[in-house]
Amino acid sequence: MLKRTLLNTWVQIVAKVITILISLVTTGLLTRKLGASVYGSYTLVVSVFLLLDSIADFGTKVIGVKEAANKEGEERNRLFMQVAWTRLLTTLLAFILGIILIFGWSGFAEIRGEAMVALAMIWFTSVAGSLEIIFQTEIRMELKVLMDIIFPLIFLIILLFWNSPVTLMWVFGVYLLARVLSLSIGWGLLKKVLTSFKLQFFNKEFAINFLRESWPMGVYMLVFTGYDRAIDSLMIDKFIGVREVAFYGLAYKIYSNLVQPAYYFVNSIFPILAGKSENKRKIFKWSVVIILGVLFLGIPIAYLMAPIAVNILAGEGFESSVTVLRILLVPLFFSYIGHLVGFTLIAKGGQKQILILGLITLVFNFIGNLIMIPKFGIIGAAWVTGASEALACGLMILALKKRAC
Repeated sequence: MLKRTLLNTWVQIVAKVITILISLVTTGLLTRKLGASVYGSYTLVVSVFLLLDSIADFGTKVIGVKEAANKEGEERNRLFMQVAWTRLLTTLLAFILGIILIFGWSGFAEIRGEAMVALAMIWFTSVAGSLEIIFQTEIRMELKVLMDIIFPLIFLIILLFWNSPVTLMWVFGVYLLARVLSLSIGWGLLKKVLTSFKLQFFNKEFAINFLRESWPMGVYMLVFTGYDRAIDSLMIDKFIGVREVAFYGLAYKIYSNLVQPAYYFVNSIFPILAGKSENKRKIFKWSVVIILGVLFLGIPIAYLMAPIAVNILAGEGFESSVTVLRILLVPLFFSYIGHLVGFTLIAKGGQKQILILGLITLVFNFIGNLIMIPKFGIIGAAWVTGASEALACGLMILALKKRAC
């Protein structure tokens, strides 16, 4: 079982390397074509809309995999369908909130049209997440990552061959097109996993019961996204300016790519941790060894390569991003461990504990940024991120120990 898990993880890591390369080239082109100010607006929109994506998901993806891992055959297929319907319901809520945000918040006053185009993508992201539930449960993550590669690749190809000026509206419009095209390919890949998938009507009772199960995880994801991406970007914009959002956003984009191998690895083992396997403890111990090995090898390399990475991506004028990126290697360590411990806690039914710990971390992050950003700028924001990840990781370890006793 572990061998199959590692194979799936390596498939995802190779795919992620390709995705990262695509992302780096795309980022390098966008920072140069948009300039620091417009790229800062782009980063701000993406960071804030991640909150809406969290509302649209509302924990249904993780809990969907957890529930499906204990079912088989037609029963599992029915669950897939009803989870997809439920996700569309939560996406509708997020879409409505997004419209209120766009027309009610002054920060979007000059880019409302661009923000609306970006918001439209939330529907297609929801459907892509429903497909991911199926691919992950069936341990066919190679199909999921194929869809993930095609999405940014389409955008990059169009960007490379576009000779006219690039605007923020153009960026979000082409991203929307790329998402639709990649999703159509993902829908075709679904046939490789499910040979008999029947359309079912929305089941209100299922949705209510399922959301009762998923809401703690959903609120946690909203809280996590808040302190992980949105709060710092919003405060940097308010206290320092949108150009500083660009510098911080570039470093954070590199950091978030470095976190992805941990996410992919834990995604691979989560169906096993949540299922009925007798090898859960062994898989957890070997996972710790693997994660620590990756960290001790990768962090020094990332520290040394930081100036080169920033220079390649953005060129002159983004030197501030180097220091931020090096500081963010501290939360990288705690994020890797936190992914494994957090998902293991969820597999043991600890969603409500995760939520409480997330709220504690959110308050800590908000107060920390409120104090540090006005005094130390984006450097302060980076250190607050490190302290927040360390706090979250430590609290989850304590919670998992208590549940294991």
